[in-house]
Amino acid sequence: MTFSLNIDSKKFRGHLVSVMNDHATAGAELVPVIKGNGYGFGRAVLARESSGLGCHRIAIGTVWELGQSLADFAGEILVLEPFNSVDEAAVNQWRQHLEHNADRILVTISNPDLASARSAGAKNIYLEGRTSLSRFGMLHFDMQSLVNFSDLRVLGLSLHLPIAQSTSKVNATTEISSAFDGATLSQSMSEIWNWIVLYEEMSTKFSLPKCISLSHISEKQIYALKKMMQNYNFDLKIEVRLGTNLWLGEPSAFQVRGTILEIHEMTHRQNVGYQQADSGNNKRLVVVSGGTAHGVALAAPSNTSSLRKKGIAIAEGFSQAVGKVRSPFSYAGKNLDFVEPPHMQVSMLWSDDLSLKVGDQLECNVRNTTTSFDIVTGLD
Repeated sequence: MTFSLNIDSKKFRGHLVSVMNDHATAGAELVPVIKGNGYGFGRAVLARESSGLGCHRIAIGTVWELGQSLADFAGEILVLEPFNSVDEAAVNQWRQHLEHNADRILVTISNPDLASARSAGAKNIYLEGRTSLSRFGMLHFDMQSLVNFSDLRVLGLSLHLPIAQSTSKVNATTEISSAFDGATLSQSMSEIWNWIVLYEEMSTKFSLPKCISLSHISEKQIYALKKMMQNYNFDLKIEVRLGTNLWLGEPSAFQVRGTILEIHEMTHRQNVGYQQADSGNNKRLVVVSGGTAHGVALAAPSNTSSLRKKGIAIAEGFSQAVGKVRSPFSYAGKNLDFVEPPHMQVSMLWSDDLSLKVGDQLECNVRNTTTSFDIVTGLD
């Protein structure tokens, strides 16, 4: 029952090199993000690819991913989850890893409790500023009050930004707006610049490294920031943490497949599956590898704010009500309908296409970040 991710290595690696070069040209150093399920590839695979790109640093999601990352990658590892002393289980993990690898582990600090991070063994830290994402981060006055008394090595300022880029007007000086050649200034760009101004002052006052680490920012925005910094004689190094657009930015390089394991001919109307669904006028039942354990048909909640998204949600709800639910599996460009919700390892589908046979493979459209593949091929 094999559910596979097949990769065109030439396309995939060509994209990685192109993204690295684009960021270097824009004036930023790229830090690959390797977290969660490793974007479907597995974290060990992406650690190897990062080494192949010549990266000396990667970013991971949480302290619980540190053990594997330390074994898979020889360079520095930035943990994006901020250190938090109230999470006792996580603090124990921090202590274990920092005891032997403190020089390689870069800790994100998002609150003024530096004493706890120090006692856990932290040596190298990024200070995270609060953005409109409103998840973690310190305000400027909190950050400035603790830096002067810290014996930890501050590496720079970290900002985690929203993905959605609002183009509504924001409060900005004429000088800032002019740096964007008259374009409408987004909220994210405005808050990045405000933080740059604050951190430039703080880094000069306390002799901190002039470095800012950013997420969810485009090459165009990097160019704009560099121009603004030149106008103000700011000399901050820009690091860009990149995951999805780096690893999944060339979708034509991937093909997800499930294997047809059984085909049952419906010689008469009958009930089938766990839920005993009525076969109706369907003539062939196809059993294919790939189910909920792999992530098939699982999706995060989406914001149906637009009319189009609301229309899609209504249409899908109607289809489900009449027992016709489209699956992510397709053949000859056409999606097949589910017989019933997918099982743990396999899915049951309807198809009257007589050309389908046992052993054929169906393409499957899934979200890599929520999918677990039995095998990943093409990068060996």
